[in-house]
Amino acid sequence: MNRAHLHTLATDIWRATQPDDPAATPYAQAERAFIYGEAVSHRRAARWISSLHRYESFWDEHDRPPRENTRARHTLPGEERRLAEWARYQRRFEQRLNAYQRARLEVSPAFEWDPRMVHWQRRLVACHEHRRLTGDLPRLDSADAAEFALARWLGRQLGRLQRGELGPAQAAQLNALLNPWGNRY
Repeated sequence: MNRAHLHTLATDIWRATQPDDPAATPYAQAERAFIYGEAVSHRRAARWISSLHRYESFWDEHDRPPRENTRARHTLPGEERRLAEWARYQRRFEQRLNAYQRARLEVSPAFEWDPRMVHWQRRLVACHEHRRLTGDLPRLDSADAAEFALARWLGRQLGRLQRGELGPAQAAQLNALLNPWGNRY
């Protein structure tokens, strides 16, 4: 991950969308200072940039974002939980972030504004790919653990579709998976 490139992208977005946001300048300067090993004069901005860099480093090292919860909570390292809580806080208070912070999170490969939707879309794409390769939807009786997991996810989504719990866009996408020829269920 090239942080200098991400900083440049975020700066370009900030200046193109909200160049008059004075609160953004210290954050952009802090990241530039971190990247080039210079002294950082804005402590609050430095803490935010440091947290973002730790979050991205975790993602880079583990190929997934940090988690806040797990079934075996005692196995979840405190640093991972704190990083996940930091990301949740950014999502929750998005409107309080300055233009540079929002732009920097937008270009971050590790951060998603709606991780549940991203996960849902990835599962849907995996189901489409399975259908393309095998000619069929994933099955629960499969000996393949990945196919079994996809079939369980698909079964839960079908239940949500029947109960009317999916939004119109998700329902349409699921219907397209179920019937690629265009008939509605």
